[in-house]
Amino acid sequence: MKKIYLFLLPLLALMSCGNSYTYNGFSVETYDVHIDASDWQYTDYTADGLPYANNYFYCTVNMPEITSSVFHNGEVQAYIVYDKRTSKAAKHILPYVRHYEELLSNGQWNYYTETVDCMYGIGWVEFNYRASDFAYEDNVNINPTAMDFTIVVTTKD
Repeated sequence: MKKIYLFLLPLLALMSCGNSYTYNGFSVETYDVHIDASDWQYTDYTADGLPYANNYFYCTVNMPEITSSVFHNGEVQAYIVYDKRTSKAAKHILPYVRHYEELLSNGQWNYYTETVDCMYGIGWVEFNYRASDFAYEDNVNINPTAMDFTIVVTTKD
């Protein structure tokens, strides 16, 4: 594995080329990306000094494999990976959208939707996390967990 520096953060993330092959004139490479819980940054937008009600978490990863040629002529696809090192390992193409319910200590139910998505540009990928109840706007101790992703880069040979 090689260490890469996070584009906007002084923290490190681990990325490795897990697979590379050619098929019908296309080159396909996969990269594993791990984001620790402490790597997530909060947008913390404000309007007129008041908290803005659509904040989210993000983590930008430096990815030199996304060249100008890949950006303009190739394809980049991201997957979130669950239970990576178990027999229950699964990948879900981004964006990942799931609805949840949780029973609170006061006996009330909380319903919310989690969304994990990403965007990319030349040399970088940014992962985003949002929860529809925005509980993290009221409690700054709420933070996304560590997450694993797979990035697939496809280019024409």
